[in-house]
Amino acid sequence: WRDIYDAFCNAKHFIYVAGWSIDTDQYLLRGEELAAALNNEKYSPKIGELLKAKSEEGVVVNLMQWDDFSSNVMFPGMMGTHDEKTRTFFKNTKVNSRFMGTCGDETNTMFQGQSKKMAFTHHQKFIIMDSPRPDGEGRELFAFVGGIDLTSGRWDNCKHPLFRSLQNEHKGDTHSACFKVSIANGPREPWHDIHSAVRGPEAIHLAQAFEERWTKQGDAGELINRNRLGLDNEMALDNGGGWCAQLSRSIDSRVDCFDPSINRERDSIMRFEDKANWRAFEEENTKSPSKRYETAAITDVSFSHCLDRKKGRLVDNSIHLSNIHHIRRAKHFIYIESQYFMGSSFMWSEGRSVKCGNMIAAEITHKICEKIAASEPFAVYILLPMWMEGITEANVTQELLYYQRVTIEAMYKQIEEALTVRMANSSDYGLKVTDYLNFYCLGTRETSSGSQATGTPTTDDEILLSKTRRHQIYVHSKFMIVDDDVALIGTANINQRSMDGCRDSEIMMTSWQPDHLATEKSIAKGDVHGYRLHSWATIT
Repeated sequence: WRDIYDAFCNAKHFIYVAGWSIDTDQYLLRGEELAAALNNEKYSPKIGELLKAKSEEGVVVNLMQWDDFSSNVMFPGMMGTHDEKTRTFFKNTKVNSRFMGTCGDETNTMFQGQSKKMAFTHHQKFIIMDSPRPDGEGRELFAFVGGIDLTSGRWDNCKHPLFRSLQNEHKGDTHSACFKVSIANGPREPWHDIHSAVRGPEAIHLAQAFEERWTKQGDAGELINRNRLGLDNEMALDNGGGWCAQLSRSIDSRVDCFDPSINRERDSIMRFEDKANWRAFEEENTKSPSKRYETAAITDVSFSHCLDRKKGRLVDNSIHLSNIHHIRRAKHFIYIESQYFMGSSFMWSEGRSVKCGNMIAAEITHKICEKIAASEPFAVYILLPMWMEGITEANVTQELLYYQRVTIEAMYKQIEEALTVRMANSSDYGLKVTDYLNFYCLGTRETSSGSQATGTPTTDDEILLSKTRRHQIYVHSKFMIVDDDVALIGTANINQRSMDGCRDSEIMMTSWQPDHLATEKSIAKGDVHGYRLHSWATIT
């Protein structure tokens, strides 16, 4: 949060913000940092005031937020994204604020177009601006991308306080969507998330991603000329930091004006329709990568992808393909954090007709079964919320938990079968699914000491939580590490909405260090490895 504040303050030419939710009243800084900034800094850490101040200086500030269709007919809207509040705040200011919904096109009926507005979202969350180069020589593009929205409830630290910060760090920001509680009584909902910073060549691709969406649903005349500002020159393309990165998206041409240089579609692709016969399909392709997914050679970290075509529209579903590619090249382990985990419905014991066919669960299962057959060690760790945001007894929450359960159940069944075959044909015994696949969720608790709750508990949830003083830590991150040599950080959950390409719009950055890659005998030991250990240290 401090880095984002400093980057906003240092912007000289432009700031682009894309978000699912943006709350102009939230502060980027808290505690002592907030007090110091309010007393000594030129710019307010309050999001709305900061962006407005930069625009008054002549900085081009373009803000692109999802337009929650429900907030047009009921305030504040079903999703509570503050879009109408943000619209009002920036009205008659120099900030170019655009509120964009998902939409249909000529291939959709009127009913389908309206349904898309209601059902799906612009879920991308990234920021990009010009920034001083670290060496002091001119300016460069600097960006942030990941799971964090600039909105209420997102600011947290590794202590994940429940009641102890209600009147200081979280005053005015007591978000809670898992129980029926009040601001005065708490507890707040602890939040676990991840964001990443990007500079160099892939920051240019993030700028292009913003420009393509803005051109399609906004006004291209409000975009800056990066080339004129010297932000696309040879120095900007230099990568001297020892890192490589690759941008992936889920989005289609109904809401994105794709750059003509990538306006290519797949032809001669094997269409994999019979998903019930997935394992047979895989066996036929063991000697070469799947034609359907066009992955690169198994040793390549990056891979070449182009646009697909569906019902006449262009589709970029490279997030799905990137995840599949890196699962397939995994040698030792996979670590995943996701708000949702559901897919590969063709594997389910029931409900196979549900349109949730993304291949992530199936690919993980297949990788584990390969390792079991080869008698090789392998581990998959998956971190999820205990339940998705919402009251547990609500129908929608129960439905999502059901889809997640049948996905995990299907994985367990196939892995169990593979273990049975291995033990029947070898001297191995006592093997179990959890030797290879484990799911986790996070929780926290605190004593009544230091509580800053000011009211008297009245609802059943408040009375219960004031006694137990426990709460799940809500996992909102969208994150995968493979063999400690590559990290995939973005906005896409493991569900059909995020992976489809024609539903929610998503964005993801894959990063790696070429000098620190895994081998057949060992995981990598570079900065990705260090980050994973740091991350695990904060949650274990």
